[in-house]
Amino acid sequence: MKAALPFRRTILSGLAMLCAGGTAHAQTPTVSVQIRLRTGGEVTGLIVDHDDHGIVIVRDKMPYVFAWREMELASALAARRAALVLLRGGEDQLTGEDWFAMGLMALRWDRNDVAGGQFREAEKRDKQLKARVREALEEYRRRKQARAAEDPFEDAVNDERENQASEWADAVPERPADIEAQLSDAYHTFGAKVQEVLGKDVVLLESEHFLVWTDWEGKLRDQLPRLCESMYAALSEQFGIAPDEQVFAAKCPVFCFRSKAKFRKFARYFDGYEAVSATGYTRSIERHGHVHVVLLRPGKSEIDFDQFACTLVHEGSHAFVHRLYTHRLIPHWVNEGLAELMAERVLGERCDVGETADLLARQYARYDWKLDGLLQSASPLEVHQYPAAHSIVAYLQSRDRAKFVEFVRRLKDGRSSSEALADAYGLSIEELDRGWREASTLGAPKELP
Repeated sequence: MKAALPFRRTILSGLAMLCAGGTAHAQTPTVSVQIRLRTGGEVTGLIVDHDDHGIVIVRDKMPYVFAWREMELASALAARRAALVLLRGGEDQLTGEDWFAMGLMALRWDRNDVAGGQFREAEKRDKQLKARVREALEEYRRRKQARAAEDPFEDAVNDERENQASEWADAVPERPADIEAQLSDAYHTFGAKVQEVLGKDVVLLESEHFLVWTDWEGKLRDQLPRLCESMYAALSEQFGIAPDEQVFAAKCPVFCFRSKAKFRKFARYFDGYEAVSATGYTRSIERHGHVHVVLLRPGKSEIDFDQFACTLVHEGSHAFVHRLYTHRLIPHWVNEGLAELMAERVLGERCDVGETADLLARQYARYDWKLDGLLQSASPLEVHQYPAAHSIVAYLQSRDRAKFVEFVRRLKDGRSSSEALADAYGLSIEELDRGWREASTLGAPKELP
């Protein structure tokens, strides 16, 4: 006997009216699903749209987008199955391809046992899928064996510096060597204190731009500086800064933990932060420009390494931008959007933030949902707003990357978002909003599933 799906069928008279300011549409069938996140917490809402990378739901008049890999496996499978049932018009209408896709999802979570059940259902509906199932399982075994012997970040880490132009503009001004030496001494002293509080298994790894303290396993830890330097090179290319220039006052301290207890103890003891459901954060102090990054790798699966790498690039981008040009903090929508964009750029297919940002942006355009002051608010963004900020920053870069660099420079000089947009692009906030929505409709499906 099959277990009942954890959702209920609902008919809405205008899905867009669930979001403030939306434009009403004809009756649209949808269902309620519960999203349980791998980092803890859950969100229940009504399905708006989905694709191979994630799902959009609405809760309390707010849209949320989640990548499948952000969720616990059971929740991801249930939500995707619910979305497919809605799309096909009933559970008995699910195709072999639908079940095959859910089997592939389970393999990404390292759950070949769960995948087996999905694949059996796929083969019942389409005998021709047997060969593809066999190939998928063989590829999974090869990939798992390779991960056991090789660097989990191999595909993510590239030497960006080889691809950079020979001429560099807007290099960070030189800083007195004695200041750098003093800060370096202070950071090493701080690291020694961390080892005293958290244990001697926390070791220091040093690279050209980073001081990385970690309790990671020996066979994996040496890859952390490489990932940090790959991120630094990509950010240097983004802003036209030579990679041998030092944006940080000295090298940037980064703390990478595999122990959740150590991660939370560090956050409480050194930063006064509880970090209950966080897997990473950046400590930035505007007054004197100090910055450090703290990260948790919550497990050993392929998804755990991918999520860690995505978080490292996101938080490391905050650290870089904090030190760029001046110590001044920039508007949150630019800061978070750029961090998400850099994670996508450095990690490619190992990070779904680009695809989920596009998926959410299409819903904003389709239903004329309002941004609720995101482009003008001085308050920190909620996590569910990051994809929209990402999409808007990506849109600005697509218009003119050089102008985006000038836009950020104006913000770092103390200009407001409105002033910096007008100076760099000749746009108002309203024109940016309108242009972004128009661009987001390109290639979007005409109807909701």
